[in-house]
Order: sequence, then C-alpha cells, then structure tokens
Amino acid sequence: MSDVMARILPPSVQLELETLRDQRDLYRSLLLAEPAALAAFMTLALDTVERIRSSLRTPTRDSAAFRGKIERLLDELTALGEALVGLHLPTVDARLASALAALREVESRLAATGNDLLPAMVVLEELCSHLTVAADSAAVHVPLASHEPAALDLESSQRRAQLKLATALEQMAQRFAADHGKRVGLVTMGLEDIPEEWTGTLFDLLSQLMRNAIEHGIEEASARASRTKPAIGTLVIEFIDCGAHGFELNVQDDGGGLDGDGIAAAAVRQGLVPPEAARTLDPTRLVNLIFQPGLSTAAPNGDGRRGQGMCIVRDHVHRLGGRLQLSTKRGQFTRYRISLPPLDGAADAAAEQQTHG
Repeated sequence: MSDVMARILPPSVQLELETLRDQRDLYRSLLLAEPAALAAFMTLALDTVERIRSSLRTPTRDSAAFRGKIERLLDELTALGEALVGLHLPTVDARLASALAALREVESRLAATGNDLLPAMVVLEELCSHLTVAADSAAVHVPLASHEPAALDLESSQRRAQLKLATALEQMAQRFAADHGKRVGLVTMGLEDIPEEWTGTLFDLLSQLMRNAIEHGIEEASARASRTKPAIGTLVIEFIDCGAHGFELNVQDDGGGLDGDGIAAAAVRQGLVPPEAARTLDPTRLVNLIFQPGLSTAAPNGDGRRGQGMCIVRDHVHRLGGRLQLSTKRGQFTRYRISLPPLDGAADAAAEQQTHG
C-alpha cells in the first residue's frame, strides 16, 4: 500500500496498520536473534515488568519516597537497556528509549509529585505490554528460565479476560476522546484481579467515570499547553486486591479538576439545592453534588440521560457494598477511590439492596 493511500484511510485503520507493522517487525527481530541471548533477555524483561508494575502501584507519602520511586524505575530501565546491548530488537529499543526520556523529564522537575508521573505511566505501560507480548512470542522458540509456560500463555483464561477488558476500555477511551476532540492515554493496572462476577458491573461503572473524565476533566491540547501539560491527557485505572480487606478501584485523570462554582450553579439552576445552601456548602460536599440524579454541568441538549452517569456510578458502588471517595484539585487532577468489600460481603450487600429495593 502506498503512503498516499495510507494517509487517506480513517485514523482507526491507520492505527491498525501501524500496529500490524510493529508486530511484524517484532516477530522478525525475534526470529533473527541469537537464542541464548534472547532467552536471557526475555527472562530479565518479565521480571523487570513485574517490578515496574509493582513500583508504580506502591503509594509514596512524601517527596523523598517519590524521588526514590523514580530512581528505582530509572535503575530498572537502565539495567534493561544494558541487557539489550547486542540484541537487535528495534521495537523494544524504541519503547525503552521513550520510557527513559519520560522518567528523566519527571526527575528533572524540582517539585514533581505523583500527578506528574501520570504521562510517564502511559509510556511505561506501553513498554511493559510490549515486553510481555515479545516474551510470549519468544517463548515459542526459546525456553525462559523460572517462568512456567502456563504463566506466559496468552490463551490462559485470566490473561484473556484481562486483555479483553483492557482492550474494551482502551477502545472506549479513544472513542470518547475522538468525540470531544481530545487526546488521551489510558493506563490500566491490576485488571486481572477483578472477580469474574464483577466484570460487567465494573465495566459499566468505569465507562461512566471514563466518559466524565474525558468530557469534563481532561482538557483540549491547547488548554493543556497553556498549563504546561503534555498535549495528551492521562487516565489511570487501577484495581487492587487487598486480601481480607476487600478490593480497591482507583480512577484518576490529570485534567482540569472539578469546577466547584460550576457544579453549584448547575445544582441551583436545576433546582437540586437552594441558592443559600449552595453558597454555604464546604468544597468537599459541593463537588460531591455530581452524584445527585439529574445534575449536569453540560449545556442542555435534549438528552434525557444527561446528569445520570455519576448517579449510576454511585448506585453501582452501593450495590456492591462499597464506599466512594472523590478528591480533586482545580487545574491538576480528579481522583475516584472506590473501596469494595470481599466477595461475600458484596453478595450480602446486593441481597440487602434487593430486599429493600
């Protein structure tokens, strides 16, 4: 296909073609690599992926801990780069270089915080996903030490479910972004820990939170540039198995935060709260008005479902017996933290809702 023809194809088709070319280049380089060196590198790569993802999921409470996290991540990538020397894996090399550059940019900021790491997380997750695919492909030809074949099998039910959910969320995020003329990078972590019986409910819940983040939170490229942000907004979805304490679902974007004044004005305009109450509400209760049925800060468009999305999120959380916390900072971020009980507790909550429903 000529370059001229490729340029007139729809963006989604162009992206699919680029992905296929990338996969072709990866497979070709794997077949040409020296088997022993390839096996050693891929074994290291899988261990590195586990450590990177574990480090990203570890919270940092202060600046020193955050700096330590960045240093550890840079050390992991540097060691991976040293192991890559002598192997001709250009698709891995390019992603590794991008991840190193993104982390070094964060490291260069004197007052960097966890929110500044979000764009780099997109690049790091792309590297981790690519390394996992590369290792799965390489395992067909060379043995990878200390990794059971079943753990590398892309057709295993756990990984297949994770990939299916991650792909569906990615497609939805890109569709929402295209609808609103925005650019968004999605990072997903821990989806393999989502109980199978919750997949449908959490997909609906995440769809609503993603839509809200992209429509109302993440800014257009020009607005982000004026705030010295990357043109591509970042949306992070993280699911954590907390053992006997249940589960935690975090959804965060690096957008403009919630507009408390706009929410108050919409609540008054739509008759949800009287004007005097809106003026005296504290900021936390004010932003939580977005969960009230019918509240929408968007311009009226005749859509009867306007203002129902966040109410649906709240209802899903309550149905599972969970708790929802919202935090936001104007111009910087919005974060939803959803605490969910163990599976038996969620089942009891659902039964109780039906009894009182």
